[in-house]
Amino acid sequence: MVEIALCLGIIAFALVAIIGVLPTGMRVQKENREDTVINQDGTFLLEAIRSGSRNLDYLTNYFDSITLSNKNQVVIFTNSPGLEIPGNPRIEGSLTNGLRIVGLLTFPKYPFNPLTGRIMVHPATGNPASTNIISGYIRALSGSAMDKSRPADRTTREAIRDFAFAYQFHSEVIPLSPYPREFTNYVQAINAGLPPDEVATRSNLWLMACNQAFNFSELRLTLQGPVIRRGQTLEAVGTPKTFRTIITGTVSNYLNNFSGFFVQPSTFVQVAP
Repeated sequence: MVEIALCLGIIAFALVAIIGVLPTGMRVQKENREDTVINQDGTFLLEAIRSGSRNLDYLTNYFDSITLSNKNQVVIFTNSPGLEIPGNPRIEGSLTNGLRIVGLLTFPKYPFNPLTGRIMVHPATGNPASTNIISGYIRALSGSAMDKSRPADRTTREAIRDFAFAYQFHSEVIPLSPYPREFTNYVQAINAGLPPDEVATRSNLWLMACNQAFNFSELRLTLQGPVIRRGQTLEAVGTPKTFRTIITGTVSNYLNNFSGFFVQPSTFVQVAP
């Protein structure tokens, strides 16, 4: 009996230690699983945007909403007609195909003038005329069936459940600007009375910069999750993870109504200054 009591005491001591470590192990496993899903989804979305992918209609099963906001308006694209969001923003129920989803993810951050190859700026301040912010909520594209579960009700209040791994995304498409402004401002060189060679060098760099800005863009895609509910709002917790790449090819407005843009990887055009 003494030996049995000692054995039970040793086992109990070991079980206490194991139970104490178990929550930490489960939390680490959960975080590793979420990081793996975000890495896989981020790589996939990055390639879909930079290659102008089409026919990805199955993405409608994972994107709950995409928000386009600037100083003039806030538009939420969704395929759920019953969407209810505090603040009563404009709801656009046209998120029904992959073309629209990829087109919105490629929406330029700053308005761009294709005739000059430069960002449209405010005449008084010289800053960009406006800033487009593209964000939204998406459930896991990869991972287990539980991570990709789809609720019956697709509204923002009910779409993201505890058993589905969802995260928030921000997409930024910015024209590539490899040269500092001082290297391309040939007007300043003329006004400063610099030698003609310096003026010609800056002028040539300015022409190159205009064409590069129109044919090359920088893509930054930031994913942060999981998304949890706090009262009537959704909040993304965890450490944001940013994916970056260079887009080669023109970014064109495929519907000519500023509702979506697409990358044309094999198309390069000459910008007339």
